[in-house]
Amino acid sequence: MTKKDLLNLVMTYTEALIHNAPERVPVSENCRTTYQGAVAPLGSGDIWGTPRRIPYRQSFVDPVTNTACFSGIVTNHISFRVITDPVVRNNTFRAQHWWMYFVRLQADENGNICEIEEIARQETAAAMKVHPMHMQPPMLLETPIAEEDRSTREEMIRIASLYWDGAHKLIDPTEVPFHPDAFRVEIGTKCSDEYDDPLSVRSQNDTAAFQWDVIKRRYPVVIESTGIVISMVHMIGNPTGYVTDIFKIESGMIKYVYAFHDWLIDFVDWDGIGPQTTAEMDALNGK
Repeated sequence: MTKKDLLNLVMTYTEALIHNAPERVPVSENCRTTYQGAVAPLGSGDIWGTPRRIPYRQSFVDPVTNTACFSGIVTNHISFRVITDPVVRNNTFRAQHWWMYFVRLQADENGNICEIEEIARQETAAAMKVHPMHMQPPMLLETPIAEEDRSTREEMIRIASLYWDGAHKLIDPTEVPFHPDAFRVEIGTKCSDEYDDPLSVRSQNDTAAFQWDVIKRRYPVVIESTGIVISMVHMIGNPTGYVTDIFKIESGMIKYVYAFHDWLIDFVDWDGIGPQTTAEMDALNGK
């Protein structure tokens, strides 16, 4: 599929979400869907319902893997005046909720969706300083990288893998190639070199507290022109959770990390794809 095809797929999917119409999603016969890490029918999660809107949207697509990832904020907070259906107005309008939302859509050779992986985190469960109402998509993730500062697809995945090896403490964390300007954002909140989080990204990575068994690693989207690698992993430790990190890589170094995580997920019903550590990658590639 082309980039445009995948973007159109995201549009169809998100429109189905805001209209609470999962039947509009073009799924394959054996499409596999999960919500919060567990197998569930599409549309069964509380992210679906009426009314909905998505005030913050950001899409990432990879024609090499036929994958689209969408990050956004979903809410049922809308004006009464736009609800024309009296049944909806009287029966389904309820207290406002805001969800930080991430979905991975895998397309098959026919352009249908064969895998849907939804993760949604309500703001009430989030330890953060920025309310989802005020979040905006980080546009620097869409900023092109100069040709001379780009890495290959394989190099970018390896760099992201080193980050997870550092968190797993499989390597000396100082080996993780951080850019001197690097910072990390978790669910909309900057959490490095901050008043409450004074350590740099490198210093944080080097602490004993920053340690998990990082398993089921996957890299569904890589965009060389913008230096983006999206990685999804299950982190086993204290706490245990499911994490999606969006890395921006420049000059072979991690310059920005946008982390979306939910520490309430203790099981993920997806396996990793390919080598799970950098050492395994290097062995496979004869290094």
